[in-house]
Amino acid sequence: MRIKSLFFLLFFLARYLSQPTIAAESVVQQATHNASASRRVFSSGEVVTFSQQPTQVGDRVAQRVGMELDLRTVIKQAGQVANDSSTAMRTRQQRQIEVMEVSGGQARRARVSYPLAKQMSPGNPDPTTEIAQVVEGKTYFISRVGEQLQVTDDTGAIPSKQEFEIVVGSMENFGKPNPLAEYLLGREIRVGDTLDVPLEIAAGMMGFDKMGSVEKFELQLEDLRDVDETPCAIFSATIFTTGSAESPLHIETTGSVAIEIGTARTIEATLEGPVTMTAIDNGVHYKTTGRLLMAVHSYYGSP
Repeated sequence: MRIKSLFFLLFFLARYLSQPTIAAESVVQQATHNASASRRVFSSGEVVTFSQQPTQVGDRVAQRVGMELDLRTVIKQAGQVANDSSTAMRTRQQRQIEVMEVSGGQARRARVSYPLAKQMSPGNPDPTTEIAQVVEGKTYFISRVGEQLQVTDDTGAIPSKQEFEIVVGSMENFGKPNPLAEYLLGREIRVGDTLDVPLEIAAGMMGFDKMGSVEKFELQLEDLRDVDETPCAIFSATIFTTGSAESPLHIETTGSVAIEIGTARTIEATLEGPVTMTAIDNGVHYKTTGRLLMAVHSYYGSP
Protein backbone atom coordinates (compact mmCIF):
# COMPACT_ATOMS: atom_id res chain seq x y z
CA MET A 1 0.00 0.00 0.00
CA ARG A 2 1.45 3.36 -1.02
CA ILE A 3 1.47 6.39 1.24
CA LYS A 4 -0.98 8.19 -1.08
CA SER A 5 -3.45 5.40 -0.39
CA LEU A 6 -3.05 5.92 3.34
CA PHE A 7 -3.76 9.64 2.98
CA PHE A 8 -6.76 8.92 0.76
CA LEU A 9 -8.32 6.56 3.28
CA LEU A 10 -7.84 8.96 6.17
CA PHE A 11 -9.14 11.94 4.24
CA PHE A 12 -12.15 10.00 2.98
CA LEU A 13 -13.02 9.01 6.54
CA ALA A 14 -12.66 12.54 7.87
CA ARG A 15 -14.78 13.94 5.04
CA TYR A 16 -17.46 11.33 5.65
CA LEU A 17 -17.54 12.05 9.36
CA SER A 18 -18.05 15.73 8.72
CA GLN A 19 -21.18 15.25 6.58
CA PRO A 20 -24.36 14.96 8.63
CA THR A 21 -27.75 14.33 7.05
CA ILE A 22 -30.93 16.36 7.16
CA ALA A 23 -32.57 13.54 9.09
CA ALA A 24 -30.01 13.78 11.85
CA GLU A 25 -28.00 16.99 12.00
CA SER A 26 -28.02 20.57 10.83
CA VAL A 27 -25.55 23.50 11.68
CA VAL A 28 -21.99 23.22 12.96
CA GLN A 29 -19.67 24.58 15.55
CA GLN A 30 -17.72 22.58 18.08
CA ALA A 31 -20.42 21.30 20.40
CA THR A 32 -20.15 22.62 23.93
CA HIS A 33 -22.63 22.11 26.72
CA ASN A 34 -22.28 24.64 29.52
CA ALA A 35 -24.53 26.63 31.78
CA SER A 36 -24.53 29.71 29.58
CA ALA A 37 -25.39 27.80 26.41
CA SER A 38 -27.77 25.16 27.74
CA ARG A 39 -30.32 25.71 30.52
CA ARG A 40 -31.06 22.64 32.62
CA VAL A 41 -34.77 21.81 32.57
CA PHE A 42 -34.98 18.35 34.18
CA SER A 43 -33.63 16.92 37.42
CA SER A 44 -31.11 14.09 37.57
CA GLY A 45 -32.70 10.67 37.20
CA GLU A 46 -35.62 11.95 35.13
CA VAL A 47 -36.85 9.51 32.49
CA VAL A 48 -37.03 10.73 28.90
CA THR A 49 -38.91 9.24 25.94
CA PHE A 50 -38.14 10.44 22.43
CA SER A 51 -40.78 11.16 19.82
CA GLN A 52 -40.64 12.16 16.17
CA GLN A 53 -42.36 14.57 13.81
CA PRO A 54 -43.10 13.89 10.13
CA THR A 55 -41.09 15.82 7.57
CA GLN A 56 -43.08 18.61 5.91
CA VAL A 57 -42.68 20.68 2.78
CA GLY A 58 -41.03 23.92 3.87
CA ASP A 59 -38.97 22.38 6.67
CA ARG A 60 -35.61 24.15 6.80
CA VAL A 61 -32.28 23.34 8.32
CA ALA A 62 -29.04 25.29 8.48
CA GLN A 63 -25.90 23.23 8.96
CA ARG A 64 -22.39 24.15 9.99
CA VAL A 65 -19.89 21.33 9.82
CA GLY A 66 -16.26 21.41 10.88
CA MET A 67 -13.53 18.79 10.62
CA GLU A 68 -9.86 18.83 11.60
CA LEU A 69 -7.39 16.02 11.03
CA ASP A 70 -3.71 16.29 11.99
CA LEU A 71 -1.42 13.47 10.88
CA ARG A 72 2.18 12.41 11.29
CA THR A 73 3.55 9.74 8.97
CA VAL A 74 6.79 7.85 9.53
CA ILE A 75 8.19 5.65 6.76
CA LYS A 76 10.89 3.13 7.64
CA GLN A 77 13.00 1.02 5.31
CA ALA A 78 15.61 -1.49 6.47
CA GLY A 79 15.02 -0.30 10.02
CA GLN A 80 15.90 3.29 9.17
CA VAL A 81 13.57 6.29 9.03
CA ALA A 82 13.26 7.24 5.37
CA ASN A 83 10.65 9.96 5.86
CA ASP A 84 8.95 11.73 8.75
CA SER A 85 6.29 14.24 7.76
CA SER A 86 3.19 15.97 9.10
CA THR A 87 -0.05 16.80 7.33
CA ALA A 88 -3.07 18.84 8.37
CA MET A 89 -6.56 18.79 6.88
CA ARG A 90 -9.39 21.19 7.61
CA THR A 91 -12.94 21.40 6.32
CA ARG A 92 -15.54 24.07 7.12
CA GLN A 93 -18.95 24.04 5.52
CA GLN A 94 -22.21 25.89 5.99
CA ARG A 95 -25.27 24.71 4.13
CA GLN A 96 -28.92 25.64 4.10
CA ILE A 97 -31.54 23.06 3.17
CA GLU A 98 -35.23 23.54 2.43
CA VAL A 99 -37.55 20.58 1.82
CA MET A 100 -39.57 21.00 -1.37
CA GLU A 101 -41.26 17.60 -1.70
CA VAL A 102 -42.24 14.85 0.74
CA SER A 103 -43.40 11.29 0.09
CA GLY A 104 -44.13 8.55 2.62
CA GLY A 105 -42.99 10.75 5.48
CA GLN A 106 -39.52 11.25 3.97
CA ALA A 107 -38.07 14.24 2.16
CA ARG A 108 -37.77 13.59 -1.56
CA ARG A 109 -36.66 16.93 -3.03
CA ALA A 110 -34.84 19.89 -1.53
CA ARG A 111 -32.97 23.09 -2.27
CA VAL A 112 -29.41 23.13 -0.90
CA SER A 113 -27.23 26.25 -0.68
CA TYR A 114 -23.61 26.51 0.43
CA PRO A 115 -22.87 30.00 1.85
CA LEU A 116 -19.46 28.72 2.93
CA ALA A 117 -17.35 25.74 1.87
CA LYS A 118 -13.63 25.85 2.68
CA GLN A 119 -11.00 23.15 2.70
CA MET A 120 -7.33 22.80 3.52
CA SER A 121 -5.75 19.57 2.30
CA PRO A 122 -2.55 18.13 0.79
CA GLY A 123 -4.22 18.40 -2.63
CA ASN A 124 -4.35 22.20 -2.51
CA PRO A 125 -1.75 24.23 -4.46
CA ASP A 126 -0.57 25.41 -1.03
CA PRO A 127 -1.33 22.56 1.42
CA THR A 128 -1.25 24.98 4.37
CA THR A 129 -3.82 27.39 2.94
CA GLU A 130 -7.59 27.05 3.13
CA ILE A 131 -9.34 27.52 -0.23
CA ALA A 132 -12.97 27.76 -1.32
CA GLN A 133 -14.59 24.64 -2.74
CA VAL A 134 -16.45 24.90 -6.04
CA VAL A 135 -19.86 24.75 -4.33
CA GLU A 136 -19.30 27.85 -2.19
CA GLY A 137 -21.91 30.53 -2.87
CA LYS A 138 -23.98 28.20 -5.07
CA THR A 139 -27.43 26.59 -4.86
CA TYR A 140 -28.47 23.11 -6.00
CA PHE A 141 -31.62 21.01 -6.18
CA ILE A 142 -31.45 17.42 -4.98
CA SER A 143 -33.96 14.59 -5.44
CA ARG A 144 -34.03 11.15 -3.87
CA VAL A 145 -34.99 8.48 -6.42
CA GLY A 146 -34.61 5.08 -4.76
CA GLU A 147 -30.96 4.70 -3.84
CA GLN A 148 -29.91 7.43 -6.25
CA LEU A 149 -29.48 11.10 -5.39
CA GLN A 150 -30.03 13.35 -8.40
CA VAL A 151 -28.42 16.80 -8.42
CA THR A 152 -28.96 19.86 -10.63
CA ASP A 153 -27.77 23.44 -10.28
CA ASP A 154 -30.06 26.42 -9.80
CA THR A 155 -30.74 26.57 -13.55
CA GLY A 156 -31.68 22.90 -13.77
CA ALA A 157 -28.42 21.90 -15.47
CA ILE A 158 -26.22 19.00 -14.41
CA PRO A 159 -23.31 20.38 -12.34
CA SER A 160 -19.66 19.56 -12.83
CA LYS A 161 -18.35 16.25 -11.53
CA GLN A 162 -16.53 17.98 -8.68
CA GLU A 163 -19.66 19.87 -7.61
CA PHE A 164 -21.76 16.72 -7.89
CA GLU A 165 -19.38 14.74 -5.69
CA ILE A 166 -19.33 17.41 -2.97
CA VAL A 167 -23.12 17.79 -2.94
CA VAL A 168 -23.73 14.04 -2.91
CA GLY A 169 -21.04 13.56 -0.27
CA SER A 170 -22.63 16.12 2.04
CA MET A 171 -26.23 14.99 1.40
CA GLU A 172 -25.76 11.25 0.91
CA ASN A 173 -28.39 10.27 3.50
CA PHE A 174 -31.00 12.83 2.41
CA GLY A 175 -34.44 11.25 2.16
CA LYS A 176 -33.43 8.13 4.09
CA PRO A 177 -34.62 7.06 7.54
CA ASN A 178 -32.47 8.12 10.49
CA PRO A 179 -31.39 4.82 12.11
CA LEU A 180 -30.30 6.39 15.41
CA ALA A 181 -33.63 8.20 15.77
CA GLU A 182 -35.51 4.98 15.03
CA TYR A 183 -33.44 3.19 17.67
CA LEU A 184 -34.25 5.82 20.31
CA LEU A 185 -37.97 6.21 19.58
CA GLY A 186 -40.25 4.87 22.29
CA ARG A 187 -37.43 3.97 24.67
CA GLU A 188 -37.59 5.13 28.28
CA ILE A 189 -34.09 6.30 29.15
CA ARG A 190 -33.00 7.58 32.54
CA VAL A 191 -30.11 9.96 33.22
CA GLY A 192 -27.10 7.72 33.87
CA ASP A 193 -28.29 4.91 31.58
CA THR A 194 -25.81 3.54 29.04
CA LEU A 195 -26.98 2.31 25.63
CA ASP A 196 -24.97 -0.20 23.63
CA VAL A 197 -26.17 0.97 20.25
CA PRO A 198 -26.24 -1.70 17.50
CA LEU A 199 -22.94 -1.51 15.66
CA GLU A 200 -24.58 -1.42 12.25
CA ILE A 201 -26.12 1.95 13.16
CA ALA A 202 -22.67 3.49 13.68
CA ALA A 203 -21.35 1.77 10.57
CA GLY A 204 -24.17 2.98 8.36
CA MET A 205 -24.36 6.50 9.78
CA MET A 206 -20.71 7.38 10.01
CA GLY A 207 -19.27 5.42 7.11
CA PHE A 208 -17.16 3.20 9.34
CA ASP A 209 -18.34 0.19 7.35
CA LYS A 210 -16.10 1.44 4.52
CA MET A 211 -13.11 1.84 6.81
CA GLY A 212 -13.20 -1.32 8.93
CA SER A 213 -15.29 -2.88 11.67
CA VAL A 214 -17.09 -0.95 14.40
CA GLU A 215 -16.26 -2.59 17.72
CA LYS A 216 -18.13 -0.27 20.07
CA PHE A 217 -20.85 2.37 19.86
CA GLU A 218 -21.95 3.55 23.28
CA LEU A 219 -24.20 6.40 24.36
CA GLN A 220 -24.58 7.41 28.01
CA LEU A 221 -27.34 9.84 28.96
CA GLU A 222 -25.64 12.50 31.08
CA ASP A 223 -28.21 15.26 31.31
CA LEU A 224 -31.48 16.73 30.08
CA ARG A 225 -31.32 20.44 29.27
CA ASP A 226 -32.24 23.10 26.76
CA VAL A 227 -29.97 23.65 23.77
CA ASP A 228 -30.93 26.63 21.61
CA GLU A 229 -34.12 26.86 23.71
CA THR A 230 -35.04 23.30 22.74
CA PRO A 231 -35.32 20.43 25.29
CA CYS A 232 -32.53 17.97 24.53
CA ALA A 233 -30.95 14.82 25.88
CA ILE A 234 -27.18 15.17 26.31
CA PHE A 235 -25.27 11.94 25.68
CA SER A 236 -21.59 11.15 25.97
CA ALA A 237 -20.61 9.10 22.94
CA THR A 238 -17.89 6.51 22.35
CA ILE A 239 -17.13 4.88 19.00
CA PHE A 240 -14.19 2.50 18.47
CA THR A 241 -13.26 0.79 15.22
CA THR A 242 -10.65 -1.72 14.10
CA GLY A 243 -9.16 -1.79 10.65
CA SER A 244 -9.13 -4.36 7.90
CA ALA A 245 -6.49 -5.51 5.43
CA GLU A 246 -7.87 -3.09 2.84
CA SER A 247 -8.28 -0.19 5.27
CA PRO A 248 -5.96 -0.60 8.27
CA LEU A 249 -7.53 2.22 10.27
CA HIS A 250 -7.96 2.23 14.03
CA ILE A 251 -10.16 4.97 15.43
CA GLU A 252 -11.12 5.80 19.02
CA THR A 253 -13.49 8.74 19.25
CA THR A 254 -15.33 10.14 22.23
CA GLY A 255 -17.50 13.19 22.54
CA SER A 256 -20.91 14.65 23.20
CA VAL A 257 -24.22 14.46 21.33
CA ALA A 258 -27.33 16.57 21.96
CA ILE A 259 -30.57 15.02 20.65
CA GLU A 260 -33.85 16.92 20.57
CA ILE A 261 -36.40 15.09 22.71
CA GLY A 262 -39.48 16.01 20.67
CA THR A 263 -38.05 15.01 17.28
CA ALA A 264 -35.08 12.65 17.95
CA ARG A 265 -32.99 14.92 15.70
CA THR A 266 -29.35 15.56 16.55
CA ILE A 267 -28.90 19.24 17.36
CA GLU A 268 -25.16 19.24 17.95
CA ALA A 269 -22.35 16.75 18.25
CA THR A 270 -18.60 16.62 18.75
CA LEU A 271 -16.38 13.56 18.25
CA GLU A 272 -12.66 13.62 18.86
CA GLY A 273 -9.92 11.06 19.23
CA PRO A 274 -6.79 9.37 17.90
CA VAL A 275 -6.49 7.77 14.47
CA THR A 276 -3.76 5.27 13.63
CA MET A 277 -2.86 3.35 10.50
CA THR A 278 -0.02 0.93 9.83
CA ALA A 279 0.92 -0.94 6.67
CA ILE A 280 3.83 -2.77 5.07
CA ASP A 281 4.48 -2.56 1.33
CA ASN A 282 7.45 -4.35 -0.24
CA GLY A 283 9.38 -4.22 3.01
CA VAL A 284 8.63 -0.55 3.61
CA HIS A 285 6.85 0.18 6.90
CA TYR A 286 4.29 2.98 7.02
CA LYS A 287 2.86 4.30 10.28
CA THR A 288 0.44 7.20 10.44
CA THR A 289 -0.84 8.64 13.70
CA GLY A 290 -3.08 11.61 14.21
CA ARG A 291 -6.06 13.20 15.82
CA LEU A 292 -9.52 13.71 14.37
CA LEU A 293 -12.08 16.31 15.44
CA MET A 294 -15.56 16.53 13.96
CA ALA A 295 -18.23 18.98 15.10
CA VAL A 296 -21.74 19.71 13.87
CA HIS A 297 -24.47 22.07 15.03
CA SER A 298 -27.98 22.10 13.59
CA TYR A 299 -30.76 24.69 13.55
CA TYR A 300 -34.20 23.62 12.32
CA GLY A 301 -37.11 25.71 11.12
CA SER A 302 -40.68 24.86 10.10
CA PRO A 303 -42.93 26.42 7.45
